[in-house]
Amino acid sequence: MKKETARQHYLENFKRENDKVSDLFGSDIDKVGTEIVDLLKEKDLTHEQAYASLQYAYNLIKYESNFLKLR
Repeated sequence: MKKETARQHYLENFKRENDKVSDLFGSDIDKVGTEIVDLLKEKDLTHEQAYASLQYAYNLIKYESNFLKLR
């Protein structure tokens, strides 16, 4: 499977048993994800609030994509 296809598959079909995200996107990506989840836990959000925060972050990233460093 091509790397780009594997990335798309990961993003569309995330499951716990998937390969580590760092294998597909780089060495620190899984650490950043863990930091985000830890921050959500620290804020003591409900599952729905955490999901809404992530959705907002995703929408913000899409909006600001012209300004982010994309490879």
